[in-house]
Amino acid sequence: MSSPYAILARYYDLQHNAFQDDAPLYATLAARQATDGVCRVLEIGCGTGRVMAPLLSAGHHVVGLDESQEMLDIAARRLADQPPARWALHRLDARAYTLEQPFDLAVIALNTFLHCASRDDQLATLRSACAHLRPDGALSVDLPPNDELANQPDDGEFQFEAQLSDPETGEMIVKHVASEIAWSDQAQTLRYRMESRLGNKARATQTVSFTLRHVFRHEMELLLLASGFDRWTWHGDYALGPYGDDSARMIVVAQPAR
Repeated sequence: MSSPYAILARYYDLQHNAFQDDAPLYATLAARQATDGVCRVLEIGCGTGRVMAPLLSAGHHVVGLDESQEMLDIAARRLADQPPARWALHRLDARAYTLEQPFDLAVIALNTFLHCASRDDQLATLRSACAHLRPDGALSVDLPPNDELANQPDDGEFQFEAQLSDPETGEMIVKHVASEIAWSDQAQTLRYRMESRLGNKARATQTVSFTLRHVFRHEMELLLLASGFDRWTWHGDYALGPYGDDSARMIVVAQPAR
């Protein structure tokens, strides 16, 4: 079965390419982990290169990996103007890969970790990240807050999410999403329907689905501990503020066991 991102990659980038709310987080972490102003960053699930681009512009070295070739193709176009010696993209499974160089910072951005569908997937992803960090390296994982799942719709009905404009084709895309939750498994299945139009003429309708597995704070700490990390701090926003009941995000920054 092909990845849903074979279809979603184009729409994902149209919707999210301008999102830079998390750029200050990665700028701060990269500066903190840098040696002589340069940080070697690994982005796990790099998608279309949204996070990589500003890090490269700041002078860091960044390697991105993703399972979706369609996502990586968009990332390669986005990064084409960056010095080629400072970045690389690899089509790899986040659960099992081998890269030669150790990294100062590993990043799993904006809910990407929720694509780990099982505990084994979660552990394998975290262990692979840990294995590629220097002893004084750090891993950042950006998660939704603990109450996010409870606030999601669970009726399976399509709801409007976004209207997108494709500057290359002139198409207008209307994106709808339907959500169903398996509470006992902390799993949310999302179905996306994209309807594209050119002027008054309908062009195509495409539907894809995938499942996200939500993770809670103390569960995440146990996963980190079982994956080779022994120290972490929690933050509730992209300015590294404290995590609390009203936090918009749940961000953990973890260090490998000494």
